[in-house]
Amino acid sequence: MQKIFDAANNQIEPAPRLSRDISQMRTWTAASGLDLRKAALRQLLPLALVFGLIAVMWDKIAQLDVAYIQASLKTVAPWQWLAATAFTAISFWALGRYDGLVHRLLGTSVTDSQAERAGIAAIAISQTVGMGVISSAFVRWRMLPDVSLAQAARISAIVSASFLSAWAVVTSLVVIVAPVAQPLASWTTKVAWIVVIAAGALAMASVWRPKFLSRIYLPPLRAAFAFFVLALLDMAAAGTALWVLLPAGSDVSVLALVTAYMLALGVGLISNTPGGMGGFEVTLLAALPQIENEPLLAAILAFRAIYYALPATLAAILTIRGPQSPKNVGQPHPTLRLAKTRAPQVPIRLAQALRTAPRAESGLLRHGRVSLIQDEDGTPVAMGAACGQSLIMLSDPLDPAIPLTSELERIKALARRRFRAPFLYKIGARTACAARRLGWRVLPIAREAWLNPQSFTLDGSDKRQLRRKLRQADSVGVVIQEEGADMPLAEMDRLAAMWSKAHGGERGFSMGVWAPATLPFSQVFVAYYHGRLVGFLTLHANQNEHAVDLMRVDKRAPGGTMYALVTMAIAAAKAQGICRFSLAAVPLGEQRHEPWAFRKARLAIDEDCGAHGLRQFKSAFAPNWETLYAAAPGSASLTIGALDTVREIHQSTTI
Repeated sequence: MQKIFDAANNQIEPAPRLSRDISQMRTWTAASGLDLRKAALRQLLPLALVFGLIAVMWDKIAQLDVAYIQASLKTVAPWQWLAATAFTAISFWALGRYDGLVHRLLGTSVTDSQAERAGIAAIAISQTVGMGVISSAFVRWRMLPDVSLAQAARISAIVSASFLSAWAVVTSLVVIVAPVAQPLASWTTKVAWIVVIAAGALAMASVWRPKFLSRIYLPPLRAAFAFFVLALLDMAAAGTALWVLLPAGSDVSVLALVTAYMLALGVGLISNTPGGMGGFEVTLLAALPQIENEPLLAAILAFRAIYYALPATLAAILTIRGPQSPKNVGQPHPTLRLAKTRAPQVPIRLAQALRTAPRAESGLLRHGRVSLIQDEDGTPVAMGAACGQSLIMLSDPLDPAIPLTSELERIKALARRRFRAPFLYKIGARTACAARRLGWRVLPIAREAWLNPQSFTLDGSDKRQLRRKLRQADSVGVVIQEEGADMPLAEMDRLAAMWSKAHGGERGFSMGVWAPATLPFSQVFVAYYHGRLVGFLTLHANQNEHAVDLMRVDKRAPGGTMYALVTMAIAAAKAQGICRFSLAAVPLGEQRHEPWAFRKARLAIDEDCGAHGLRQFKSAFAPNWETLYAAAPGSASLTIGALDTVREIHQSTTI
């Protein structure tokens, strides 16, 4: 599921539209990586399972009285048909909402109404004809004009995998509360406890995310809970529809039948036969020995007419009719969206925003490790990332004239839509004040060192250490120069690899990474000692600010090398008329009244970036210190947001 989810979530621009003619099937299967032959062969094992169940239950099946089944079916009263239809409608409403959840998680441009309509049609048809992922993919493709067939297949796979996961948890909890009859009770209860314990462990892991699970996608807890509730509502309604169709005199409670129905549904889903036929019936017969076989099968036949045949017929008509115009199918999404950038090249509109942004650190968007929060019309708003339980907005908005209070409300709405809590990281005082006015919890998290190149000098007692370091580098012949098009990339890559190996990999997210493709958009200074490269410095640069990005130095470099690199960069900024030079931020020291987990996250960032040494290094330039803040709607979301940020920084990549 991880690869499927990543592939769907990384679709930035709409994929090229494929002809919806069946004649294009071979082309599509080759392009999408889906082999229909292999997909068909995978059905053999589930079919073997169904035949095995039938063989086990053959004695009961052989003794069935067909006339008794027909007579029992005739006893189903009109009110039972109507009640079953009503519960079926509730079940399919929940199933449609399930599709809406997946589209919201993926951040597609499909409206909720479109997604739910397509989901209902896809499930109604696929559960009846079988081959669920493939058949539902074609229906979604037909019903969603802006979704390619490959994307529809991925969405169908995600929906199926998510529903199976939710089914396992819901069914296990119900089985524990209301154990099924023998012979299934002995093993189903044991399996149910294993599933529930595993689900609880995964829920905890989605918050704390141990390192060995860092590359495995786990949905936000809010989304997982929504999946759970909808799956429970869907199966409870469907099971109740079956229960009301039981002929008079059938002595079984609603809870017992719903429990049996959930187990039978799982067997039917695994078998992947049309309507789960065979496995569904055999499982119900085994799980409900208190009901005579013939009345139970009569209820199942009636259920298949109401829950399978009727929805499939209506869905077929809906699919043939095709999609409705978006203007008729619901309200548009919130005006903010989260989009990946194609690093290092970015759209012209975003490139202009990066040139005029108040903080040059916005150049991180060219590294591809953060996403762009943008308006509905494509206007860049801020850097962001959806990770863990949080939607992180990194630094201040790209436009200083933006109305902050309303923008934070829109970011909160975007986070809610993605089943996450908003978390603002390394924001300035102005943004922090806007968050506080909204009642958000605000805490200082870092201090940024900055200076004005136009007034910077080496004079004064506060620059004594800097002067000593510069003399040290100059006395041994360290040469500093600014690089242009012909950079010593091979030597720079060697230094970056040495640093990465010594520090356990590149950090990323707000700390940047070694990315040679981004160097044409950066300012680069290098240091040579006896003709050998011993250090380099890269800077984010725009018309308002130059900001330190990467500092890499050979461990054998003479003392003072990095001080000389930064001093040269400050001089270059002065020559270009830049009035703000950022030495970047360092984590804040220990604060009173901060949540325990928040403090642990802050200390982890402190330790990871070597904050003590960085404070000493930056203090040598006698900079101004600007406090940066973290903010979230509440203490819990503030703490979890800090943990999610630490995890993003620690998702290191080795060169």
